[in-house]
Amino acid sequence: SQPPPKHRLFGTASHTYGGMGGEPGDQEPSPASARRHVLLLCSPCMGHLIPFAELARRLVADHGLAATLLFAAATDAPSEQYAALAASVPDGVDLVALPAPPADALPPSTPVRERVVHAALSAVPHVRDIAGSLTSTAPLAALVVDMASVPARDVATELGVPCYMFFTSPWMLLSLFLHLPELDAGLVGEYRDATEPIRLPGCVPIHARELPGAMLADRSSETYAGFLSLAKDAARVDGILVNTFRELEPAVGQGGTDCVKDMPVHAIGPLVWTRPVGVNREPEHARLITWLDQQARGSVVFLSFGSGGTLTRRQTTELALALEATGRPFIWAAKRPHEDTADGAFFGTGRGGDDDDDPLGFLPRGFVERTAGVGLVLLSWAPQTAILGHAAVGCFVTHCGWNSSLEGILNGVPMVAWPLYAEQKMNAAMLEAYAGVAARLNAAGPGNGNGFVCKEEIVSVIRRVMDGEEAAMMRRRVGELRDRATHALAMDGSSTLALAKVTALWKSSTSRDEK
Repeated sequence: SQPPPKHRLFGTASHTYGGMGGEPGDQEPSPASARRHVLLLCSPCMGHLIPFAELARRLVADHGLAATLLFAAATDAPSEQYAALAASVPDGVDLVALPAPPADALPPSTPVRERVVHAALSAVPHVRDIAGSLTSTAPLAALVVDMASVPARDVATELGVPCYMFFTSPWMLLSLFLHLPELDAGLVGEYRDATEPIRLPGCVPIHARELPGAMLADRSSETYAGFLSLAKDAARVDGILVNTFRELEPAVGQGGTDCVKDMPVHAIGPLVWTRPVGVNREPEHARLITWLDQQARGSVVFLSFGSGGTLTRRQTTELALALEATGRPFIWAAKRPHEDTADGAFFGTGRGGDDDDDPLGFLPRGFVERTAGVGLVLLSWAPQTAILGHAAVGCFVTHCGWNSSLEGILNGVPMVAWPLYAEQKMNAAMLEAYAGVAARLNAAGPGNGNGFVCKEEIVSVIRRVMDGEEAAMMRRRVGELRDRATHALAMDGSSTLALAKVTALWKSSTSRDEK
């Protein structure tokens, strides 16, 4: 029999908030129920939920708080990724899936960003109900939201508690985000037509081609207006926690101000997924580790485009042929191709599909058989942290989502940067030009075009990252950053001290309110 889940659906059972995991109502009252409580609200982005879960764990384990993590679902059926995370939620964290908006509330063609914002807005009444229940049993210390969930700030105002944003992307994007209203007011024309890069303090220059997609849309469009509205909303919170560390982005708090545009900012990262694999994944995990144990040190290429990234069928074929051409051992967390968008799995992947009889039928004919002794192809799921942490892995082909970028650094693995959507091109630029731990694919080179990357380019960049003097320099640099990241999270590290400073502030404000 399976262990009880450490999460629940909102409204499925009576529950005393402040419980320490397990089925609602199945525990005796404990001293934790009297702990000051932090309520965290995450929009329906797996890339946000992973660091939110780790932040909640640290608040409980290291700072003596209780934590309830609310997930504003966008779809009724939980994704495979959500189910895996929910099965591994640490003790002390109560994960609650809020009801998704009605399926017909938005047209099927609604872009991802609008669906995310809609789900976050729909969650606010549930947040208000849950916050009210929490305050009846224990003092509420703070509400923590992500960038799409700032409208829930009104609940914090009503209850008289601080509202902080946890920004799960790098400080460079946060700086762009907070400066956007000012940039918008001074711009003539469109961002995509700018010939000069955007220069922000402490950041690499941001060229037009590297900007988030919403900033490349017409400034008169709803897409851009929504992004600008999110940026203006950010000014409503009381402070910002950002998932980075000063040794990677030294400009955080430059000059000792700990502020960006007068907003208190605290670098508390790198927070990545550190939990064991979810239930029913142990045998598959063990087989992967056994296979890696048989490979030479630093010889394996690991490829993953995150929880949401997808490639077209043509690009998937080209990537497969490139892997075969390298002759190197590989592990590829592949997804079914998506022809219309690079974020086709943004809300997660379910189990099964149209190709159940041949789940890898989208790969070139004979590829799986020809590479059977060399590589492994996993459909969607891979224990990324465990793979990157294995000494056999010498190269990480990544979409440059921030979670994956931090995991690459924390495990000391040089990267091939293949950004797909959102702010990933900015991340790639920073990882290559500033951090020196990645090499970017050139999608504009010979044989490429419209975002397509040819086999020769893929092979060339993998070799750059794994062979020769440039590769040796990347390995040294990422090793240095790995050590600094580890220290940032130590008891006397900059990120641990920054989070302790914030939680002390939350506790003191709660104590004053109780007097």
